[in-house]
Amino acid sequence: MSKIQAFAKEHTITYCVMVEILVLAALTGIGMLLGMVFSAGDYYALLGAQEAIGAVIACGLIVLSGQKKVLTRRGAGFGRGLLAGMYFLVISVYSIWVYLLAYEGERTMRPWYLIAAYFLCMFFVGVVEELVFRGVIADLMLQKFGTSKSGIWKAVIVSGIFFGCAHLSNLFVSAPMGVLVQTIIAAMMGMALVTIYYRSGCIWVTVALHALVDIAAGITTGLYGNETLADSISSYSPIQLVSVFPYLIVLLVLLRNKKLPEIERNMK
Repeated sequence: MSKIQAFAKEHTITYCVMVEILVLAALTGIGMLLGMVFSAGDYYALLGAQEAIGAVIACGLIVLSGQKKVLTRRGAGFGRGLLAGMYFLVISVYSIWVYLLAYEGERTMRPWYLIAAYFLCMFFVGVVEELVFRGVIADLMLQKFGTSKSGIWKAVIVSGIFFGCAHLSNLFVSAPMGVLVQTIIAAMMGMALVTIYYRSGCIWVTVALHALVDIAAGITTGLYGNETLADSISSYSPIQLVSVFPYLIVLLVLLRNKKLPEIERNMK
């Protein structure tokens, strides 16, 4: 066990705070550098490049944290994991349909390569955030708190809060109220994704679900280029907090007592 791994085990909360700060700082710095070098570049192409580099950093953190098994662990399997995350599948498909149906702007499609850049960008966002917040932080929290009922709930709640707080960095580019709403929703969404991760044991399940949710959330932006991600966040209002209740239901259903033994088995 390396010194970094020993520190992560002994001072888990502190280590996770350091990981979150490091990743956010690295992504911010990379984004600023790419923006200066490619000042006229497409927003999602640049963001996708930033997140692709972030994915490499996330993989490095997994190795440094002694969590390499995260990348190859199958757990209950990808298919069964998707069943556990069925809510995310359904709501994403439904959201895409509603957003496209209700869209009132000009329906001029962006060039195919810019649309492809949007989809790749959202995929890499899912990769980075899942590897960091589920692959590193949620894994370490489960090791810290254990697989008892109370331990699992503590790991889910704390790691979800970490995920929500990461979105406060958007205060630099978006309206405060929108960021606050996003942070609360993200915290609950993070708890639901942690639960799916624990139940499936497969990080690629939550990567796929996370990417699909992000694709759905900005589908009109990706197809028509009507606004940036920062603009979308600024438009969030408190009424959208009703979306946290389905996440709570997901938690209660997936973490019911008779299913808890699956977590210890799938997360080995």
